[in-house]
Amino acid sequence: TLETPTICPGALTSSIQPHYQVPAAADLPDYFGYALRVAGPLLALAVNSPLFPPSLYDADATVESVLAEDPLENRVRLYEAVMNDAERPGKVRFPRDIDAAADAVDRIAADPPIAPELFDGGDRFDDRFAHLGHKHGSYWRWVRPVFGGASESAANTRIEFRPLPGQPTVRDAVSLVAAFAGALHGLVTTDHPVSDLPWETARANFYAAARDGLDADLAWITADGAERTDIDDLYGDLFAVAAEGLSRAGFDPEAIAARLRPLRRRVESRTTPADWKRDRLRAHADGGASLSTAVVAAKSDYVAEQAGTLVEGTFADWPGVR
Repeated sequence: TLETPTICPGALTSSIQPHYQVPAAADLPDYFGYALRVAGPLLALAVNSPLFPPSLYDADATVESVLAEDPLENRVRLYEAVMNDAERPGKVRFPRDIDAAADAVDRIAADPPIAPELFDGGDRFDDRFAHLGHKHGSYWRWVRPVFGGASESAANTRIEFRPLPGQPTVRDAVSLVAAFAGALHGLVTTDHPVSDLPWETARANFYAAARDGLDADLAWITADGAERTDIDDLYGDLFAVAAEGLSRAGFDPEAIAARLRPLRRRVESRTTPADWKRDRLRAHADGGASLSTAVVAAKSDYVAEQAGTLVEGTFADWPGVR
């Protein structure tokens, strides 16, 4: 339990936030809806924030209580707890579907700002909409629309995908971005039936993934229209449509396989970076370490492995990946 007069604990929530530019503003609802439906499955693959610095745990916390009670992705609950005001709807939350691009603009316009901003004008096209841009700056939905452009001809509509935590290696981070972009392109261009997955289920998937990672109970609709909860069926379909999307975007089969391989290995091994850290925490505790000592040791193990694989390797190369 931590009380602080600032939002600095938000610095604990470092993440990957890829932007996907949709072809036209009119296409935003379809792409946005699919982005909401892949949020849970992609987060389940990516979880990497199961531990806090030792000083942030309650005095009576133990390794056993942390392993039993804490989620595999603490940054989701942390960011919502730090940035949301209990007196009004949360600014950080899983957003609803939209029916038109205008819905997204209206939601941003209606969102209360955190603080005023002085603006003297500028020469960019999107400076004409500075007030909307200011409001968007604190419109912290886990998936959010972005509107901008330096000139009218360069104006664009994007989807910012915020659920993904930082990863152990560069290639793992690239793999997640490729899976997101490929899936979004593939889902829309193939008119994939997962668009029929109820919003409530997509939201439940997201928070279940943050809590339990690959052990979460996730629901999906595969390309044949069948409702699936088996993890291999879900990710088999998701990787297939991501590969199709990357292929349609011009990637060759070898490049597609290389980009998606790190995530396929996580499903095959049932091991995420969060699982790896928790396994190391448990191992140090079994050796007699206290919670504080075990957390530091587990994170030190992580940094040591990362040092040798950051650029050229992947998480799948680490010892202990089952």
